[in-house]
Amino acid sequence: MTAAARKAFDEAVALETAGQVDKALVSYLKAQELSPDDTEIAYRTASALLQNGYLDEALSQLRRIVFAEPDNLNARASLGNCHLLMNDYANAEQCFAEVLANAPESRNALYGLASVLLKEDRSLEAVGPARQLLDLLPDSAAALSLFAETQSRTDQMAAAIAAYRKALKLDPDYGPALTGLCQTLLLRKRFDEVIELALRACENAPADPVPLELLSDALQGKGHLDDAVEAAEAALKLNPRSATSHVRLSTLSRKRADHTAALRHALAAHDLDMGAREPLNALGAALAALKYPGQARSVLTCLVAGSGLDSDVRQLVKELIQDIGKDGVVVPKPVQDLSNAPSGEAQTTLSTESDISGQIEAGDRNSSPQSPALDRVDALLTADDNQLPNVLGLRRQDRT
Repeated sequence: MTAAARKAFDEAVALETAGQVDKALVSYLKAQELSPDDTEIAYRTASALLQNGYLDEALSQLRRIVFAEPDNLNARASLGNCHLLMNDYANAEQCFAEVLANAPESRNALYGLASVLLKEDRSLEAVGPARQLLDLLPDSAAALSLFAETQSRTDQMAAAIAAYRKALKLDPDYGPALTGLCQTLLLRKRFDEVIELALRACENAPADPVPLELLSDALQGKGHLDDAVEAAEAALKLNPRSATSHVRLSTLSRKRADHTAALRHALAAHDLDMGAREPLNALGAALAALKYPGQARSVLTCLVAGSGLDSDVRQLVKELIQDIGKDGVVVPKPVQDLSNAPSGEAQTTLSTESDISGQIEAGDRNSSPQSPALDRVDALLTADDNQLPNVLGLRRQDRT
């Protein structure tokens, strides 16, 4: 490493340590230009590219390093992380496995392998590396949260909750622990706690739609559908191409008898992800609620056959959205609907959603009394002056 390269490299390390990863990348690239054959500079530059989201460039550089130095386990583990971020799970798993074969206690590889296995819904296999990582890092919020996720995904809810709570004691603002605990508590219908945690997560990460989605599900569980819709709409605004958010809004709109929105969001969700079951479930339920059992069954048939939405049904949905939107009333049941199938049967069949909101639907009928956390939500949503704090990011327009 030349003196000029060393100066640029040291400057990059200092910037990276200070959290200025974008400026650090510039200095790393300068150092690499001055000393192109230095492996340490090349590796740190690749890591900076990875941190800044330049995945293709990082992948290319890490591959060159691993090819030149097959025993460079740090570079191989980083290559696995790059594959993981690019959703290339097979190559990511191979990289992590190769690292662990030579260094069984590599923390980076253990974390990466467990993450890959969770992504592939191989939760039981993920328990091993996650537990091994936790043994190495018992006071790490990241290791605790990863282990908690494996426990939650294998129905060990008590262990998952305990691990998440311990992670939050170590780092009260750790995002994965906040959202992970919310998801686990939702399954137990502990809505008040979810609301409190989701609000904290929203405040810490206002650009992340996940806390808003969890907040919406918890509010729905409490029976506060208007507020649940508002949170869901805020989440959709942050991630407009989320089919899951559209399904959530379709379900909520149907429960509020907002048939236009129920149909519109269900169709939008299907168009975003035509291979998913949930959008068609939501669309069928919305049609059944409007007393169109024949078309609802047609949607269910498409769902089972995997043939896609029938063009006639799509046209009907578009017409219904337009007609209901004009005068605010439901279009009467058409003559061609099959009369020998009760609409209640179709609605029962089609109203089963597979997202969390479907699991907590029973909570609508047994809402618990107003909680301090919910008071906090209401205070946010009913603010009369200026815009709200950065939690929901909008102000209710239908309240005075």
